[in-house]
Amino acid sequence: MTETVALIRDTLPRAEQTRLGILAGDAGEAGALNLYGPAYGLPRAISGSNSHWLRGYGDPPPQTVIAVGFSRGVLDWAFETCESAGHLSNPYGIKNSAMGDNTEVFVCRRVRQPWPQFWKQFRWFG
Repeated sequence: MTETVALIRDTLPRAEQTRLGILAGDAGEAGALNLYGPAYGLPRAISGSNSHWLRGYGDPPPQTVIAVGFSRGVLDWAFETCESAGHLSNPYGIKNSAMGDNTEVFVCRRVRQPWPQFWKQFRWFG
């Protein structure tokens, strides 16, 4: 997952990479990205899942996000544009119950609300 996110990041224009966020569908995905991401030079992942939401979205807020573990519908609600940029796979055939069927990775731009307002609504437990 981390390598896929890094490869997608590397395809973005340099200007977008400077204000990039990684939006993870659950705290486990965010934790894995934060554990392995430094080796790839990735920014810390953010997530609205459980207590991970308390860590916030960063300062300055991201302008572009790479989103993992979400359905297209959730991302279309939150961002003006989202494009498919890749897929997560597991070469070992191990089912990931946290991710489920959300294996598509998106690059999203222009959050529809100001980040503070968006972040207040982007919180869930599960």
